[in-house]
Amino acid sequence: MHEAIARMAERMTMPPAGHYLIGFSGGADSVALAWALKDGCREGRYRLEAVHVNHGLRGSDADGDEAFVKAWCWDAGIPCLCYHLDPAGRKDEDSARRGRYESFRQAMRETGAEAVILAHHADDLAETFLMRLLRGAGPEGLGCMEAEDTRMGIRVLRPMLALGREEIREALREAGLPWREDGSNGDTAYLRNEIRLNVIPPLEKRCPGAVRRIASAARLIAEDNRVLNAEAEALLTRLSLPGRLDAEGLRSVHDALKARVLRAWWRANAPRMDEHELNKAQTAQLTGLVRADKGKINLPGGLNAVRGRRWIHLTGLGKPAWPAAPWHAPEVALGPLTLREIPSAGEPGDGKRAQEVPAGWAEGCEIRTRLPGDVIRPFGSTGTRKLQDYLVDRGVDAPWRDEIPLLCRGREVLLAAGVGAGNIPPFNPGERNVRLVWEGPMPWMETAPGEPYK
Repeated sequence: MHEAIARMAERMTMPPAGHYLIGFSGGADSVALAWALKDGCREGRYRLEAVHVNHGLRGSDADGDEAFVKAWCWDAGIPCLCYHLDPAGRKDEDSARRGRYESFRQAMRETGAEAVILAHHADDLAETFLMRLLRGAGPEGLGCMEAEDTRMGIRVLRPMLALGREEIREALREAGLPWREDGSNGDTAYLRNEIRLNVIPPLEKRCPGAVRRIASAARLIAEDNRVLNAEAEALLTRLSLPGRLDAEGLRSVHDALKARVLRAWWRANAPRMDEHELNKAQTAQLTGLVRADKGKINLPGGLNAVRGRRWIHLTGLGKPAWPAAPWHAPEVALGPLTLREIPSAGEPGDGKRAQEVPAGWAEGCEIRTRLPGDVIRPFGSTGTRKLQDYLVDRGVDAPWRDEIPLLCRGREVLLAAGVGAGNIPPFNPGERNVRLVWEGPMPWMETAPGEPYK
């Protein structure tokens, strides 16, 4: 390794031994990264493949970059994968980044690599910080470009964040190593270039070391984010179920942490979209829904958040497809719940979790979710009611109503899991009875906020 590159490599956070892709544009930063890792590849610490993405925006210049990368990789003995993108009129930075990451994803599928190593450095970090600051990002957005994180579902390593742009170029010049310059880096139509060329130089002139200090601030924010995000994930684990969030349990949480829980809940439950993160206004609406007693808001992708008595429900994801199942002792499952027949306990049960019935009484019934026209004769009542009205009176949130397992005979509901009993024979201790027990989570039943949902 050239002495100048070796000195630079001493200040890098070298990845552990493994199989990696290198994002290799042919620019100074990626060339320096590839030189710093090349010896590790030759010594067997790393298995490397270079990935070059031609965005189709710069004509012959881009073809020259690709030829340079291929020649470099051939001389170094490192396999090179090249991908060509169709810009289709899109020249913005976000579209280019999404295209690159999709190429990385394809390369990972083809090679089995465990991560992508990128050549981002301290100047890139400072530029990204300023860009996000100008766009109104909060702490989660300002803690950008960590040494290791996950972007668009891809594990990303950045070993050069402690190095500055000019420091990298000086090492290459001292070693006499060539690189390619991207002519579009001078186009100030791109916000990053405007910041790089016209914002950072005056800052450095007025406050020498500004880039280094901005990058340091971003790293400190990222460290705080890791702690707060871990706390938010712990709360999310305790207060959520698929598609549901315990709003009452979240009410007492500080708004700053509450917002992180809400965004983490969205990421965990919403389908993947190009714009998957909630913006500031949507997060504020969800926070307001936590404080409210009822309400409904619109969210991306045609989804809605609905406030129930205790829960916020994410609706629009579709109803669970649980086919009806005939009752056969000793047990039948529907979704996450099981109705099980066990020996009599000598008392009638509460009708919600357990109910005593004469042996064989449930034969010919089925277990399913509700259907139009379902009725129930509440235990002790002389007449039938629409199941819909019964569930409303029992305070069951609307989004739960299609998911509650029911023991039915025809259109008549005899047991509604966690809600109540219908036309059940009166308990007679002199008969040969059995006990029907619902087992599994029934979160529509009331429990204290934060308690397990049984």
